[in-house]
Amino acid sequence: MGGAPRVVVATGQELPGMDWAGELADLTDAWPYLGPTWLAASEKALTDLQPWHTVATRARDELALLPGYVIGSPPVVDHEPRTYLGWQAPSGEEVCCGAQTDSCVSDEIDALGTEPFFPALLLGSPLGYRTEVAYNFWTPTLLGQMVSALVPAAFEAGIKCVVAPWISGRSGNEALPQALDAAGGHSTFWGYEDFLRLDADSWDGHLAALPLKKRQRIKSDVRRAEAAGVVISRVDGGAIRPYVTRIAELTCLNREKNGAGEEPGHIATVLSALLDAGADVRAYLGTKDGELVATCVAIRKHYRLFPKWAGFDYAAIGERSGIYFALVLDAPVRDAYAEGLRTVEFGAGAHQAKVLRGCTPRPVTTSMVLADQDLRPRAAAWLDAFGASRHVAFGDAPAPARTQLPVIPASGACCSQG
Repeated sequence: MGGAPRVVVATGQELPGMDWAGELADLTDAWPYLGPTWLAASEKALTDLQPWHTVATRARDELALLPGYVIGSPPVVDHEPRTYLGWQAPSGEEVCCGAQTDSCVSDEIDALGTEPFFPALLLGSPLGYRTEVAYNFWTPTLLGQMVSALVPAAFEAGIKCVVAPWISGRSGNEALPQALDAAGGHSTFWGYEDFLRLDADSWDGHLAALPLKKRQRIKSDVRRAEAAGVVISRVDGGAIRPYVTRIAELTCLNREKNGAGEEPGHIATVLSALLDAGADVRAYLGTKDGELVATCVAIRKHYRLFPKWAGFDYAAIGERSGIYFALVLDAPVRDAYAEGLRTVEFGAGAHQAKVLRGCTPRPVTTSMVLADQDLRPRAAAWLDAFGASRHVAFGDAPAPARTQLPVIPASGACCSQG
């Protein structure tokens, strides 16, 4: 008998066994942050999160993976579901690229306590800031099948909240928020991630094709970095190991400045695991007077380059040295053109500055489903208000006269360079 093989979905799973070479062969188009190599390293770094992955299989070696992690108690704000409703942590920390929200809403959510929200299931890569399915086969109903299986299974397992914080607006991903909404959830705007298509024949051709103001900005960035006395170099693979600790320190200095909650140990663990796995990793190093004062780590996967971690010693280089752009945007793009790559995926953070230098944005969506059906209408209203505040923060809309919603300064990227 003929017919297409049946798709089988299993929830609450461990990671499938797959090394980096297997990812290159079988998860060719998936973001590196969604593959077993990265996720296994994240699980070593984030020991308080319990793996709860949803895996779909079809025929032999056909696989789709939607990562998930159970959070038992309030974590750092980027992994805290209530912050995506507009709740403000007592510490004052905010989600990446955050905006101030209505204090009355925050008080309402705070008054509910943690019981309606924890344990929570965070869908996606916690240190990759990406909610997406990594797959090597596709059907029009695949994402819907996975979500329709995982939501009831999660609630049956005692999960109170399913949150998908960072759903990229890539083609096909719209099925994720649609399926979560159909399961009783609600979705809202979170922000933008930025990417650059390498459509020119070279770096020089790329510069020449840019509008005059964007071209002048890029040249000015390089001049300012040189004037600051910062020398940029690049090391690859195992040659990065001596710098891992300093890279983690500088990255966390940058993220602490911009409101993200990672620790040096998280970054060092994941970076070391990528090197151990033989992933194509390169680090751009900015040195001044013999000291390492700026770093950017990028991962290459096939014809795409993913700048991920950036870190700076602003006490040494100043706030307006231009080194961020020269190190994070210009140097990787130069190399990507030289290597014949097709796209540089910069991720979220410093959105407006990236667009001014030629990048294209994609919207990112947050979705949430609560087990408490009576609370869902209020949560939907809170999500809508949070999304509106994020639009203001990203410059898409004016702030309401009664509420100030300032943008966190974007001198560097917070959640990713991802």
